[in-house]
Amino acid sequence: MVTLARARSDRAKEARRAEILHQTLTLWQTHRYEELTLQAVAERVGLTKPALYGYFPTKETLFLALYEELLDAWLQGLTRHLRLGGTHSPASLAALIHTLLEEHAALTRLIPHLAGLLERNISEDRARAHKGWLLTQLQPLAPLLESALPGLPPGDSLKLLTYTQALVAGLYPMSDPAPAVQAAMQTPELTPLCVQFGPALQESLTALYAGLCQKRP
Repeated sequence: MVTLARARSDRAKEARRAEILHQTLTLWQTHRYEELTLQAVAERVGLTKPALYGYFPTKETLFLALYEELLDAWLQGLTRHLRLGGTHSPASLAALIHTLLEEHAALTRLIPHLAGLLERNISEDRARAHKGWLLTQLQPLAPLLESALPGLPPGDSLKLLTYTQALVAGLYPMSDPAPAVQAAMQTPELTPLCVQFGPALQESLTALYAGLCQKRP
C-alpha cells in the first residue's frame, strides 16, 4: 500500500489522480470488475474512501477515466502504425487491430463494460465531456484510415472504429464466460458454441471492413 500525504496544490492533486489510476490498473489486471471495490483502490493508494470520492465519486467515473487513459494509449499505437504508410486489405487491417488489442489487454477487458456499466452512473456533464473527448481522439484517425483502407467511403472511418469496439464488447465476454458456463461448455455437443476471441474477432472485423468498403459507389 502506498501512503500519501494530503494533496494541496493542483500539481499534487493531478499526481494523486494519476497514482489512483495507476493503482486501479494494477488491481484491474488481476481482478474482475465486479470484484474490484473502491475500498480496495483506496487502501492500495493509501487514502480513506471519502478522500477517494474527492477524485472519483463513483466506481463508474473511476473506470471511465481508466478507459480513457487506456484507449488513448491504444489509439496512439494505431496512429503510429497507420502513419507508416502503405495500404491494407480488410483482412490485414483486422489483423493489425487484433494485434494492438492483444498488446493492450487491459483495454480489451474493459471495453465490454463501457456502455452497460461505465456510462450508466455518471452525470450529463461527465457524459458530454467523455463523448467530446472521444470524438477529438478519433477524428485525426479519419484521413489515416481512409488512406490505409482503399474503398472505405469518406466519413465512414468513425463508423469503422465504433463498430470495431462494438464487436470487441460483444465477443470478449462470450470468450470469457462465467465458471458455470465454462464447465457446461465442456459437453462435446456444445463445442460449436464456444468462442475463441482472437479468431472470432479477426473474422468478424474482416467481414465488417470488407462490407464497409463495398458500400463505396
